[in-house]
Amino acid sequence: MKNNGISRQIKSIIATECGINAKTVTNKTEFMSSRGLSYFDCVDVLYTLEHKLHVKLPESSYYKYTTVDGVVKDIVRQLKIHSK
Repeated sequence: MKNNGISRQIKSIIATECGINAKTVTNKTEFMSSRGLSYFDCVDVLYTLEHKLHVKLPESSYYKYTTVDGVVKDIVRQLKIHSK
C-alpha cells in the first residue's frame, strides 16, 4: 500500500474512533484541542491504530502525537521498515 493509501486508512480509523466525518480529518487535525478528546480518548485511538495496522507506537511517544501528521509519519515509517 502506498503512503497515500496508508494515510487515508489512518485518517479513516481516526474518524471512526472519534465519531467524526473522515473528510474533516487532515494532517493538521489536532487530537485533543479541536476534537474535544481527552488524553485517554487519544490513547484509545492510538491502541486501535496499533491493532488494526499491526504496528507498535511506544507509549512514551504518545505525548508527541498532537496532530494526525505525527501519527501518520510514525506508522508509515514502521510499515516501511517491516516491509523490507
